[in-house]
Amino acid sequence: MPRSVARRSRTHAAALPESVRPQLTQLVDAAPEGDQWLHEIKYDGYRMHARLDSGAVKLLTRTGLDSHGGS
Repeated sequence: MPRSVARRSRTHAAALPESVRPQLTQLVDAAPEGDQWLHEIKYDGYRMHARLDSGAVKLLTRTGLDSHGGS
């Protein structure tokens, strides 16, 4: 059975930052070589992140706008 996201942790959670800057892609001629690199294919679409704050979920665009059109 899935656990509730409302369940409290025994540790105190850190305050959420005002904003999060996502890592942006950069077009290059060739990917770097070596085992220390991870590569991700860039697909067209939206780059967003999910934020859970006081039980409310928001999906934010990479510029920090609410995905439902608000700021």
